[in-house]
Amino acid sequence: MRYSVFILLFLSFFYTNSVLNAQSDSLSTTPINIEVLPENPNPNEPVKITVNSFSTDINSASITWIVNGKISKTGIGEKVFILTVGDTGTNTKLDIVVKTKEGETVNNTLNFSPVAVDLVWQSESFVPPFYRGKAMYSHQNNVTMIAIPHIVSGGKEINPKNLVYSWSKDDKVIESDSGYGKNTFTFEGSLISRPVKVEVRVGSPITGDSGYAHMTMTPTEPTIVFYKKDPLYGIEFQKAIVGDYNIDDINEINVVSIPLFFGVTEVRSTDLFYKWMINGASLNNESGLNSQIFRKKEGVSGKSSISLSIENSNKILQYASGNFGLTFNNIKN
Repeated sequence: MRYSVFILLFLSFFYTNSVLNAQSDSLSTTPINIEVLPENPNPNEPVKITVNSFSTDINSASITWIVNGKISKTGIGEKVFILTVGDTGTNTKLDIVVKTKEGETVNNTLNFSPVAVDLVWQSESFVPPFYRGKAMYSHQNNVTMIAIPHIVSGGKEINPKNLVYSWSKDDKVIESDSGYGKNTFTFEGSLISRPVKVEVRVGSPITGDSGYAHMTMTPTEPTIVFYKKDPLYGIEFQKAIVGDYNIDDINEINVVSIPLFFGVTEVRSTDLFYKWMINGASLNNESGLNSQIFRKKEGVSGKSSISLSIENSNKILQYASGNFGLTFNNIKN
């Protein structure tokens, strides 16, 4: 972003005051451009400020950088300055004094009032009760983004519902989800599996401060986890069935499959089709049949390969497969 001595530009997208305010000497006839990166700094973040001009040789100019009234850097051609802004709710004043080789003095003032904006999300995807992980964003699932800004007024953070939000998805402003108090934004993953960039700009009509946050959402693949279901204790969520599972000490095992991150609300959803196979042969498959009982044949030793594929009939990109082995022998104690 650039600032001219003739025009005041503001980082705020709808306020006259913002995270960074710029003031210039209106009596000067030499335009001085100022570039600030990043444009919306987070609290305690380094900021690179660069001055330039098409009207004078800036490399021959004497440039002084003054932070909160104290000279921090000065010299001929010192056109780049690194400033670490303060914490949330603080203001850092930066005065830039440029003395050109033509003898003109140009004064510019930047005020940094950084605002932290936390951006969190939740996906409408299935996970079992008491699941310790996060319900991940999978293909075509709905995702809700939540902005948590930290804008201080009178020593207290302003209620998020009293702020104004502008949401963007893939660089396009979503007007219907933007506005006063709209700190959430929900979107559905597209049929084309690709990352989604979400941005939010937040501003206070009271203090004029504003903040910015962004996140790139990359869809993950649904997955299947297998568990043993005990007739007394229920599903043994504490230990998944992985690799080979020995069933020598039991005559049968009830295996339950959990379709993680599919876009359904229950494991037996009619949208899900379960296809079980044993040693390459299909079992009695039914829509929503997420469990199977496997019995050991007497007098037979060996291993059975169990596989399962799950498809979501309403979300064609949601598919997963998994497998495990059941080992057994006919040794009797």
